Amino acid sequence: MRVDVKKYKEFSKQALINCGLKAEAAEAVADCCVMTDMMGITTHGTVNLPRYLNKMRAGGLNADTTPQVISEGPTWVRLDGMGGFGMYNARYAMDKAMEKASQMGMAIVTVGQSGHCGACSCYSVYAAEKGYLALAMSNTNKLMCVPGGKGNIIGNAPISYALPRKNGHPIFMDIALSQVAKLKVVQYQKEGKKVPDGWVVDADGLPTNDPQGNEFSMCPMSAHKGYCLAFLVETLTAVLSGGTFNVNSWMFGPPESQSGISHAMLVIDVNKMMDGGQFMERLEEYTHQIVDAPKAVGSDKIFYPGEPNWVSYDEAEKNGLELPAATEEAARALAEQAGLSLDDCAI
Repeated sequence: MRVDVKKYKEFSKQALINCGLKAEAAEAVADCCVMTDMMGITTHGTVNLPRYLNKMRAGGLNADTTPQVISEGPTWVRLDGMGGFGMYNARYAMDKAMEKASQMGMAIVTVGQSGHCGACSCYSVYAAEKGYLALAMSNTNKLMCVPGGKGNIIGNAPISYALPRKNGHPIFMDIALSQVAKLKVVQYQKEGKKVPDGWVVDADGLPTNDPQGNEFSMCPMSAHKGYCLAFLVETLTAVLSGGTFNVNSWMFGPPESQSGISHAMLVIDVNKMMDGGQFMERLEEYTHQIVDAPKAVGSDKIFYPGEPNWVSYDEAEKNGLELPAATEEAARALAEQAGLSLDDCAI
């Protein structure tokens, strides 16, 4: 099914409101999830909306809360997410960070006790489109091993940066720090395939190509390097926010349990450090040094960071968003719950 992007975003927002989420939060959740679908990251998009609502109904997410300031200074804020929706809390935090950075040049805002915030690029790109250089990060439940250990010891620490451009989409990166996403391993298991070397370790912390059930841990990308970066993300999110170190899985944990996820948003107002136009000119010059470099044999293009996602985004904006089967199924379930028609969004 192919849907009109604007209609689908409005459908998602109204469905969330009809199901009990306050309007301000519903707008942030819909914006983030539809944008993620448009960028081709459908695992973090609107396919999850019924799951979020199920968790809300069970008490694991709060529908009508606003983040509360724990403490703040000229360049920082600590927020309590009050168990609310992660997309709303994360955007609220990024707005606070941009407000502080516009006054002082840079700022960091942390949020504890929040829900799952989806793709971190939703917030870094949101700030970059307003002219800021931004980083967004979150912690997760423990699903990754560390060198020398066994079992799930640390989260895979999703992190994103985005850089503002004068013309064109922001340059951005959005990654988690495990070698691959856990869902890829689960898919290999379903298909009866051996997983490639370096993806997982077994319950004893030993490399395996045949993980059994859920008795395995994800490996950090680049071994100790990914582990050390994940440690930093955990520090900037959970430690600095005052949040919990023992996050509950938002998807696989009991729906009535609060996830206790933490986020951190770091923003630089480049206009405070140098002329904003000069920064963007220099960034464009540097970008062209990369993308115009000699191509490898068989290659006809070098992408700047995030460009493949923007290709998908532009295609969806121009010709409509193609919903994968799982996403369409979730959207129809959402429509039924909310008393709306998904077919009204169809192209």
